[in-house]
Amino acid sequence: MSTSLNNVHNGCESDVLPEVLLIDDEAGILKVLSALIADMGYCVLPAQSAEEALNLLSAQAIPVVITDIRMPGMDGVQLLRQIKKQWPDTEVIMSTGHADMGLAIESLRLGATDFLTKPINPDLLEFALRRSVERVVLRETVRRYTENLEKMVEQRTRELLQAERLAAMGETVAGMAHAIKNIAGGLEGALFVLEKGLELNKREYLEQGWGMVKRDVTRVRDLTMNMLQLSRPMEIRPEPIDPDQPVREVAELLASRIREAGGTLMHASAPQPEAMLDPEAIHACIMNLATNAVEAVEEAIQAGRIDHGDGRVILHTECNGGQVCYVVEDNGRGLSDEVFASIDDGMFTTKARGTGFGLMATRKAAREMGGELVLENGIQGGVRATLRLPLKPK
Repeated sequence: MSTSLNNVHNGCESDVLPEVLLIDDEAGILKVLSALIADMGYCVLPAQSAEEALNLLSAQAIPVVITDIRMPGMDGVQLLRQIKKQWPDTEVIMSTGHADMGLAIESLRLGATDFLTKPINPDLLEFALRRSVERVVLRETVRRYTENLEKMVEQRTRELLQAERLAAMGETVAGMAHAIKNIAGGLEGALFVLEKGLELNKREYLEQGWGMVKRDVTRVRDLTMNMLQLSRPMEIRPEPIDPDQPVREVAELLASRIREAGGTLMHASAPQPEAMLDPEAIHACIMNLATNAVEAVEEAIQAGRIDHGDGRVILHTECNGGQVCYVVEDNGRGLSDEVFASIDDGMFTTKARGTGFGLMATRKAAREMGGELVLENGIQGGVRATLRLPLKPK
Protein backbone atom coordinates (compact mmCIF):
# COMPACT_ATOMS: atom_id res chain seq x y z
CA MET A 1 0.00 0.00 0.00
CA SER A 2 1.44 3.35 -1.04
CA THR A 3 0.49 6.12 1.42
CA SER A 4 0.85 9.84 0.83
CA LEU A 5 1.66 11.93 3.90
CA ASN A 6 0.00 15.02 2.45
CA ASN A 7 -3.72 14.31 2.13
CA VAL A 8 -6.99 16.25 2.49
CA HIS A 9 -10.11 14.56 3.88
CA ASN A 10 -13.37 15.98 5.26
CA GLY A 11 -12.00 19.50 5.06
CA CYS A 12 -9.05 18.58 7.27
CA GLU A 13 -5.63 19.25 5.77
CA SER A 14 -2.36 17.78 7.07
CA ASP A 15 0.98 19.25 5.98
CA VAL A 16 3.13 16.48 7.46
CA LEU A 17 1.10 13.86 9.34
CA PRO A 18 -1.15 11.19 7.76
CA GLU A 19 -4.76 10.32 8.54
CA VAL A 20 -5.72 8.36 11.63
CA LEU A 21 -8.78 6.11 11.63
CA LEU A 22 -10.25 6.13 15.19
CA ILE A 23 -12.74 3.38 16.11
CA ASP A 24 -14.79 3.30 19.34
CA ASP A 25 -18.41 2.31 19.89
CA GLU A 26 -18.87 4.95 22.64
CA ALA A 27 -19.74 8.30 21.02
CA GLY A 28 -18.39 10.37 23.91
CA ILE A 29 -14.96 8.72 23.92
CA LEU A 30 -14.86 8.93 20.11
CA LYS A 31 -15.55 12.66 20.21
CA VAL A 32 -12.97 13.44 22.94
CA LEU A 33 -10.21 11.32 21.40
CA SER A 34 -10.90 12.74 17.91
CA ALA A 35 -10.42 16.29 19.24
CA LEU A 36 -7.25 15.28 21.12
CA ILE A 37 -5.69 13.60 18.09
CA ALA A 38 -6.68 16.51 15.82
CA ASP A 39 -4.93 18.92 18.22
CA MET A 40 -1.76 16.87 17.70
CA GLY A 41 -1.92 17.73 13.97
CA TYR A 42 -3.51 14.59 12.56
CA CYS A 43 -6.55 14.36 10.33
CA VAL A 44 -9.03 12.07 12.13
CA LEU A 45 -11.58 9.79 10.50
CA PRO A 46 -14.00 8.54 13.21
CA ALA A 47 -15.94 5.26 13.09
CA GLN A 48 -18.27 3.68 15.69
CA SER A 49 -17.96 0.07 14.49
CA ALA A 50 -15.51 -2.34 12.89
CA GLU A 51 -17.78 -2.66 9.85
CA GLU A 52 -17.78 1.12 9.31
CA ALA A 53 -14.00 1.16 9.68
CA LEU A 54 -13.57 -1.56 7.05
CA ASN A 55 -15.75 0.42 4.63
CA LEU A 56 -13.53 3.49 5.13
CA LEU A 57 -10.37 1.42 4.64
CA SER A 58 -11.79 -0.07 1.45
CA ALA A 59 -12.51 3.40 0.08
CA GLN A 60 -9.08 4.95 0.77
CA ALA A 61 -5.60 4.19 2.08
CA ILE A 62 -5.30 5.03 5.78
CA PRO A 63 -1.89 4.37 7.30
CA VAL A 64 -2.72 4.45 11.07
CA VAL A 65 -5.68 2.90 12.91
CA ILE A 66 -6.61 3.20 16.62
CA THR A 67 -9.30 0.73 17.66
CA ASP A 68 -11.00 -0.27 20.88
CA ILE A 69 -10.86 -3.97 21.69
CA ARG A 70 -14.29 -4.34 23.27
CA MET A 71 -16.97 -3.54 20.67
CA PRO A 72 -20.31 -5.14 19.78
CA GLY A 73 -20.31 -7.29 16.67
CA MET A 74 -16.79 -7.59 15.30
CA ASP A 75 -14.38 -6.79 18.17
CA GLY A 76 -10.99 -5.05 17.91
CA VAL A 77 -8.96 -8.29 17.70
CA GLN A 78 -11.10 -9.59 14.82
CA LEU A 79 -10.79 -6.20 13.13
CA LEU A 80 -7.00 -6.35 13.56
CA ARG A 81 -6.89 -9.76 11.87
CA GLN A 82 -8.93 -8.46 8.94
CA ILE A 83 -6.81 -5.31 8.54
CA LYS A 84 -3.54 -7.24 8.58
CA LYS A 85 -4.94 -9.70 6.06
CA GLN A 86 -6.10 -7.04 3.58
CA TRP A 87 -3.78 -4.11 4.36
CA PRO A 88 -0.68 -5.59 6.04
CA ASP A 89 1.25 -2.29 6.03
CA THR A 90 -1.40 -0.43 8.08
CA GLU A 91 -0.24 0.41 11.60
CA VAL A 92 -2.82 -0.59 14.26
CA ILE A 93 -2.85 0.70 17.85
CA MET A 94 -5.15 -1.14 20.27
CA SER A 95 -7.14 0.65 22.99
CA THR A 96 -7.95 -1.56 25.99
CA GLY A 97 -9.05 -1.66 29.60
CA HIS A 98 -6.95 -3.20 32.35
CA ALA A 99 -9.04 -6.36 32.22
CA ASP A 100 -8.14 -6.89 28.56
CA MET A 101 -4.33 -7.14 28.97
CA GLY A 102 -4.30 -10.71 27.67
CA LEU A 103 -6.11 -9.61 24.52
CA ALA A 104 -3.75 -6.65 24.16
CA ILE A 105 -0.72 -8.95 24.27
CA GLU A 106 -2.40 -11.29 21.78
CA SER A 107 -2.93 -8.24 19.53
CA LEU A 108 0.81 -7.52 19.54
CA ARG A 109 1.41 -11.10 18.43
CA LEU A 110 -1.03 -10.56 15.57
CA GLY A 111 0.85 -7.51 14.33
CA ALA A 112 -0.47 -4.53 16.33
CA THR A 113 2.04 -1.69 16.66
CA ASP A 114 1.17 -0.77 20.26
CA PHE A 115 -1.62 -0.80 22.84
CA LEU A 116 -2.94 1.93 25.14
CA THR A 117 -4.87 1.38 28.39
CA LYS A 118 -7.95 3.39 29.29
CA PRO A 119 -8.18 6.12 30.36
CA ILE A 120 -5.74 7.03 27.59
CA ASN A 121 -2.79 9.17 28.58
CA PRO A 122 -2.32 11.98 25.99
CA ASP A 123 1.49 11.75 26.14
CA LEU A 124 1.45 7.98 25.58
CA LEU A 125 -1.07 8.45 22.77
CA GLU A 126 1.14 11.02 21.07
CA PHE A 127 4.18 8.77 21.46
CA ALA A 128 2.33 5.75 20.00
CA LEU A 129 1.09 7.82 17.06
CA ARG A 130 4.55 9.24 16.39
CA ARG A 131 6.09 5.79 16.45
CA SER A 132 3.44 4.48 14.05
CA VAL A 133 4.05 7.38 11.65
CA GLU A 134 7.80 6.79 11.80
CA ARG A 135 7.20 3.16 10.79
CA VAL A 136 5.00 4.29 7.90
CA VAL A 137 7.60 6.80 6.71
CA LEU A 138 10.44 4.28 7.08
CA ARG A 139 8.51 1.62 5.14
CA GLU A 140 7.73 4.11 2.37
CA THR A 141 11.37 5.23 2.24
CA VAL A 142 12.61 1.64 2.03
CA ARG A 143 10.05 0.88 -0.69
CA ARG A 144 11.11 3.87 -2.78
CA TYR A 145 14.79 3.14 -2.22
CA THR A 146 14.27 -0.50 -3.23
CA GLU A 147 12.39 0.53 -6.37
CA ASN A 148 15.15 3.00 -7.27
CA LEU A 149 17.80 0.40 -6.52
CA GLU A 150 16.03 -2.17 -8.71
CA LYS A 151 15.83 0.35 -11.53
CA MET A 152 19.51 1.21 -11.10
CA VAL A 153 20.49 -2.47 -11.08
CA GLU A 154 18.31 -3.13 -14.13
CA GLN A 155 19.82 -0.18 -15.99
CA ARG A 156 23.36 -1.15 -15.01
CA THR A 157 22.70 -4.75 -16.04
CA ARG A 158 21.49 -3.58 -19.45
CA GLU A 159 24.61 -1.42 -19.80
CA LEU A 160 26.90 -4.31 -18.85
CA LEU A 161 25.12 -6.71 -21.20
CA GLN A 162 25.39 -4.20 -24.02
CA ALA A 163 29.08 -3.67 -23.24
CA GLU A 164 29.65 -7.45 -23.20
CA ARG A 165 27.81 -7.84 -26.50
CA LEU A 166 29.88 -5.07 -28.06
CA ALA A 167 33.07 -6.59 -26.68
CA ALA A 168 32.09 -10.04 -27.97
CA MET A 169 31.17 -8.51 -31.33
CA GLY A 170 34.53 -6.74 -31.40
CA GLU A 171 36.37 -9.98 -30.64
CA THR A 172 34.37 -11.82 -33.30
CA VAL A 173 34.99 -9.14 -35.92
CA ALA A 174 38.68 -9.03 -35.00
CA GLY A 175 38.87 -12.81 -35.29
CA MET A 176 37.12 -12.74 -38.64
CA ALA A 177 39.39 -9.99 -39.91
CA HIS A 178 42.48 -11.88 -38.74
CA ALA A 179 41.26 -15.11 -40.36
CA ILE A 180 40.39 -13.41 -43.65
CA LYS A 181 43.72 -11.57 -43.63
CA ASN A 182 45.60 -14.86 -43.18
CA ILE A 183 43.67 -16.50 -46.00
CA ALA A 184 44.13 -13.47 -48.25
CA GLY A 185 47.87 -13.55 -47.53
CA GLY A 186 47.98 -17.23 -48.41
CA LEU A 187 46.13 -16.60 -51.68
CA GLU A 188 48.51 -13.76 -52.57
CA GLY A 189 51.42 -16.13 -52.03
CA ALA A 190 49.70 -18.76 -54.16
CA LEU A 191 49.12 -16.24 -56.96
CA PHE A 192 52.78 -15.22 -56.83
CA VAL A 193 53.89 -18.86 -57.19
CA LEU A 194 51.41 -19.43 -60.04
CA GLU A 195 52.58 -16.31 -61.85
CA LYS A 196 56.18 -17.43 -61.54
CA GLY A 197 55.22 -20.84 -62.84
CA LEU A 198 53.53 -19.29 -65.87
CA GLU A 199 56.38 -16.82 -66.41
CA LEU A 200 59.11 -19.47 -66.20
CA ASN A 201 56.96 -22.26 -67.61
CA LYS A 202 57.75 -24.44 -64.59
CA ARG A 203 55.23 -27.15 -63.83
CA GLU A 204 56.46 -27.64 -60.26
CA TYR A 205 55.67 -23.97 -59.47
CA LEU A 206 52.22 -24.34 -61.02
CA GLU A 207 51.51 -27.48 -59.00
CA GLN A 208 52.77 -25.86 -55.83
CA GLY A 209 50.70 -22.69 -56.39
CA TRP A 210 47.60 -24.69 -57.28
CA GLY A 211 48.00 -26.73 -54.08
CA MET A 212 48.20 -23.50 -52.08
CA VAL A 213 45.03 -22.20 -53.77
CA LYS A 214 43.13 -25.41 -52.97
CA ARG A 215 44.32 -25.25 -49.35
CA ASP A 216 43.12 -21.67 -48.90
CA VAL A 217 39.81 -22.28 -50.70
CA THR A 218 39.23 -25.13 -48.23
CA ARG A 219 40.01 -22.73 -45.37
CA VAL A 220 37.46 -20.23 -46.77
CA ARG A 221 34.84 -22.97 -46.99
CA ASP A 222 35.52 -24.18 -43.43
CA LEU A 223 35.49 -20.62 -42.06
CA THR A 224 32.17 -19.87 -43.78
CA MET A 225 30.52 -23.07 -42.55
CA ASN A 226 31.67 -22.49 -38.98
CA MET A 227 30.43 -18.90 -39.05
CA LEU A 228 27.04 -20.07 -40.34
CA GLN A 229 26.90 -22.70 -37.61
CA LEU A 230 27.66 -20.07 -34.97
CA SER A 231 25.10 -17.60 -36.30
CA ARG A 232 21.98 -19.76 -35.93
CA PRO A 233 20.56 -22.41 -33.60
CA MET A 234 21.33 -25.96 -34.63
CA GLU A 235 18.41 -28.18 -35.58
CA ILE A 236 19.18 -31.53 -33.97
CA ARG A 237 17.92 -34.57 -35.94
CA PRO A 238 18.64 -37.66 -33.82
CA GLU A 239 18.31 -41.11 -35.31
CA PRO A 240 19.39 -44.60 -34.19
CA ILE A 241 23.02 -45.05 -35.24
CA ASP A 242 26.23 -46.78 -34.29
CA PRO A 243 27.94 -44.02 -32.21
CA ASP A 244 31.29 -44.81 -33.82
CA GLN A 245 30.00 -44.33 -37.38
CA PRO A 246 30.87 -40.57 -37.65
CA VAL A 247 34.37 -41.27 -36.29
CA ARG A 248 35.02 -43.98 -38.88
CA GLU A 249 33.96 -41.60 -41.65
CA VAL A 250 36.29 -38.86 -40.40
CA ALA A 251 39.17 -41.32 -40.03
CA GLU A 252 38.75 -42.42 -43.66
CA LEU A 253 38.70 -38.83 -44.89
CA LEU A 254 41.83 -37.73 -43.01
CA ALA A 255 43.98 -40.87 -43.09
CA SER A 256 45.75 -40.07 -46.39
CA ARG A 257 46.38 -36.44 -45.41
CA ILE A 258 48.18 -37.24 -42.18
CA ARG A 259 50.09 -40.04 -43.93
CA GLU A 260 51.40 -37.52 -46.48
CA ALA A 261 52.47 -35.23 -43.63
CA GLY A 262 54.48 -38.03 -42.02
CA GLY A 263 52.06 -39.02 -39.27
CA THR A 264 49.66 -41.83 -38.38
CA LEU A 265 45.93 -41.74 -37.66
CA MET A 266 44.91 -44.45 -35.17
CA HIS A 267 41.25 -45.44 -34.81
CA ALA A 268 40.46 -48.40 -32.59
CA SER A 269 37.02 -48.47 -30.98
CA ALA A 270 35.15 -51.49 -29.64
CA PRO A 271 31.59 -52.17 -30.89
CA GLN A 272 29.17 -49.74 -29.25
CA PRO A 273 25.42 -50.07 -28.55
CA GLU A 274 23.03 -48.24 -30.86
CA ALA A 275 22.19 -44.69 -29.71
CA MET A 276 19.86 -41.83 -30.69
CA LEU A 277 22.30 -39.25 -32.10
CA ASP A 278 22.54 -36.72 -34.93
CA PRO A 279 25.19 -38.24 -37.25
CA GLU A 280 25.70 -35.06 -39.32
CA ALA A 281 26.20 -32.79 -36.28
CA ILE A 282 28.62 -35.26 -34.67
CA HIS A 283 30.49 -35.72 -37.94
CA ALA A 284 30.99 -31.92 -38.19
CA CYS A 285 32.25 -31.75 -34.60
CA ILE A 286 34.66 -34.70 -34.93
CA MET A 287 35.89 -33.36 -38.28
CA ASN A 288 36.69 -29.99 -36.68
CA LEU A 289 38.54 -31.60 -33.77
CA ALA A 290 40.38 -34.17 -35.93
CA THR A 291 41.40 -31.53 -38.50
CA ASN A 292 42.83 -29.43 -35.66
CA ALA A 293 44.77 -32.46 -34.44
CA VAL A 294 46.11 -33.31 -37.92
CA GLU A 295 47.21 -29.70 -38.53
CA ALA A 296 48.88 -29.60 -35.09
CA VAL A 297 50.87 -32.72 -36.00
CA GLU A 298 51.76 -31.26 -39.43
CA GLU A 299 53.05 -28.07 -37.77
CA ALA A 300 55.02 -30.03 -35.15
CA ILE A 301 56.71 -32.15 -37.87
CA GLN A 302 57.53 -29.07 -39.98
CA ALA A 303 58.98 -27.32 -36.92
CA GLY A 304 61.12 -30.37 -36.07
CA ARG A 305 59.45 -30.85 -32.71
CA ILE A 306 58.67 -34.48 -33.59
CA ASP A 307 60.37 -36.67 -36.19
CA HIS A 308 58.81 -37.48 -39.54
CA GLY A 309 56.80 -40.68 -39.01
CA ASP A 310 56.26 -40.17 -35.28
CA GLY A 311 53.23 -37.86 -35.48
CA ARG A 312 50.05 -39.45 -34.12
CA VAL A 313 46.34 -38.65 -34.03
CA ILE A 314 44.14 -41.03 -32.04
CA LEU A 315 40.36 -41.27 -32.45
CA HIS A 316 38.39 -43.22 -29.85
CA THR A 317 34.68 -43.78 -29.09
CA GLU A 318 33.37 -45.13 -25.80
CA CYS A 319 29.85 -45.38 -24.30
CA ASN A 320 29.32 -45.48 -20.53
CA GLY A 321 27.04 -44.03 -17.89
CA GLY A 322 24.41 -42.89 -20.41
CA GLN A 323 27.03 -40.91 -22.35
CA VAL A 324 29.08 -41.33 -25.46
CA CYS A 325 32.61 -39.94 -25.28
CA TYR A 326 34.45 -39.02 -28.46
CA VAL A 327 38.17 -38.55 -27.84
CA VAL A 328 40.50 -36.88 -30.35
CA GLU A 329 44.12 -36.84 -29.17
CA ASP A 330 47.39 -35.81 -30.80
CA ASN A 331 51.07 -35.38 -30.00
CA GLY A 332 51.35 -32.12 -31.95
CA ARG A 333 52.46 -28.67 -30.88
CA GLY A 334 50.34 -28.69 -27.68
CA LEU A 335 49.25 -25.74 -25.55
CA SER A 336 50.78 -23.82 -22.68
CA ASP A 337 49.20 -23.66 -19.20
CA GLU A 338 48.36 -19.99 -19.85
CA VAL A 339 46.45 -20.91 -22.99
CA PHE A 340 44.55 -23.68 -21.20
CA ALA A 341 43.56 -21.16 -18.51
CA SER A 342 42.00 -18.89 -21.15
CA ILE A 343 40.22 -21.55 -23.20
CA ASP A 344 36.75 -20.35 -22.15
CA ASP A 345 37.46 -16.68 -22.96
CA GLY A 346 36.15 -15.76 -26.40
CA MET A 347 37.59 -17.30 -29.53
CA PHE A 348 40.32 -19.86 -29.09
CA THR A 349 42.39 -21.97 -31.44
CA THR A 350 44.90 -24.78 -31.04
CA LYS A 351 46.58 -23.95 -34.37
CA ALA A 352 49.22 -21.40 -35.23
CA ARG A 353 47.16 -20.13 -38.20
CA GLY A 354 43.75 -20.98 -36.72
CA THR A 355 40.73 -18.68 -36.45
CA GLY A 356 39.04 -20.13 -33.37
CA PHE A 357 35.69 -20.40 -35.16
CA GLY A 358 35.93 -24.18 -35.50
CA LEU A 359 36.25 -24.80 -31.77
CA MET A 360 33.59 -22.20 -31.02
CA ALA A 361 31.19 -23.92 -33.41
CA THR A 362 32.02 -27.35 -31.94
CA ARG A 363 31.49 -26.14 -28.38
CA LYS A 364 28.18 -24.52 -29.38
CA ALA A 365 27.03 -27.71 -31.12
CA ALA A 366 28.01 -29.78 -28.06
CA ARG A 367 25.90 -27.56 -25.78
CA GLU A 368 22.91 -27.68 -28.12
CA MET A 369 23.12 -31.49 -28.18
CA GLY A 370 23.09 -31.49 -24.37
CA GLY A 371 26.79 -32.25 -23.95
CA GLU A 372 30.14 -30.55 -23.46
CA LEU A 373 33.58 -30.19 -25.02
CA VAL A 374 36.63 -30.57 -22.76
CA LEU A 375 40.22 -29.78 -23.80
CA GLU A 376 43.17 -31.21 -21.84
CA ASN A 377 46.83 -32.05 -22.23
CA GLY A 378 47.32 -34.99 -24.58
CA ILE A 379 50.07 -37.48 -25.33
CA GLN A 380 53.63 -36.09 -25.35
CA GLY A 381 52.39 -32.56 -24.65
CA GLY A 382 49.74 -32.55 -27.36
CA VAL A 383 46.03 -31.91 -26.92
CA ARG A 384 43.19 -34.24 -25.95
CA ALA A 385 39.69 -33.08 -26.94
CA THR A 386 36.77 -34.98 -25.41
CA LEU A 387 33.25 -34.50 -26.74
CA ARG A 388 30.70 -35.86 -24.24
CA LEU A 389 27.12 -36.32 -25.42
CA PRO A 390 24.03 -38.02 -23.94
CA LEU A 391 23.11 -41.30 -25.62
CA LYS A 392 19.52 -40.10 -25.84
CA PRO A 393 18.50 -36.50 -26.69
CA LYS A 394 17.02 -34.50 -23.80
